[in-house]
Amino acid sequence: MLKILNQWALVACVSFSTTTFSADFIVIGDMPYGHGDKVEEGYRHLISSINSEDSAFVVHLGDIKSGSTLCNDQMYVKQKVFFSLFESPLIYTPGDNEWTDCHRRSNGGYDPLERLGRLREVLFDEPYFYQNSSLGLNSQGVISNEFSEFVENQMWVSSKTLFLTLHVVGTNNNMESGTRHGELEFMRRERANKNWINEGFDRLASEDISEAVVIFHGDPFVDWMTPSPSLMFSGFSEVIGSELMGRVRNTDKKVLMIHGDTHNYRWDSEFYSDQLRNNNLTRLVVPGAGDMRAVRVSVQRSSKEYFRHQLIE
Repeated sequence: MLKILNQWALVACVSFSTTTFSADFIVIGDMPYGHGDKVEEGYRHLISSINSEDSAFVVHLGDIKSGSTLCNDQMYVKQKVFFSLFESPLIYTPGDNEWTDCHRRSNGGYDPLERLGRLREVLFDEPYFYQNSSLGLNSQGVISNEFSEFVENQMWVSSKTLFLTLHVVGTNNNMESGTRHGELEFMRRERANKNWINEGFDRLASEDISEAVVIFHGDPFVDWMTPSPSLMFSGFSEVIGSELMGRVRNTDKKVLMIHGDTHNYRWDSEFYSDQLRNNNLTRLVVPGAGDMRAVRVSVQRSSKEYFRHQLIE
């Protein structure tokens, strides 16, 4: 796969410039959950509604299945078929349900790291990157020799907005996997994500970028139901609490942080935490599971409401 990606990179990575698309996009996550025709019918209906919106692109931020369903190859292929139904470019970043939790008996008792490898092969293949090449989408797995396996960490620019996806997942970011191989995976992914955050925020410092949108799956906050969540799970404390929040704190540009995992729709227009005390960060938690809706987001630089959002169902 790396050879194929490097061939694609000759086209997509010649320049890392802005596209002609508007910074107006749609994000979904934590779906479809469950079995049967009713779930699939609801998901297809939502995809149809999204297609009628004619957005620049759509981002699925992970958990393409519920935590109690099989992690077999057929599931990956089936979700890939769903991805093909989106008329706009579709960018995907993994959640925990499609690999870290696959050791569960209800999931088939798989080796999570074997499943992660298979997920990368099926969902981040040559057609995936070719279909998104119009965005100028870049992959850490392409541009970094050190982190060549992390094809899922992606970056692109749309209408002077920098977009960055990070492979940060629920279930405490797989920190407590209970195996030596799992612990090593966590530590390596931590290094890759920190590297990618710094790549992105170094790019944000340039004059031709106005703001950043950072997208990942896992909800970092233990007290996520409180008005001002601040207490982080340990698996997120370094990559989100220290690295990401540190870079947000040291930029005067606006940043929108989008994640899912906890399924309850939430919009914090001025997000505060123990790691961050300024007002340049906005947070969106997308609905999911039984709440099968999407969120359309747009950048309105001249408006008091800098980032605007609208639910789609």
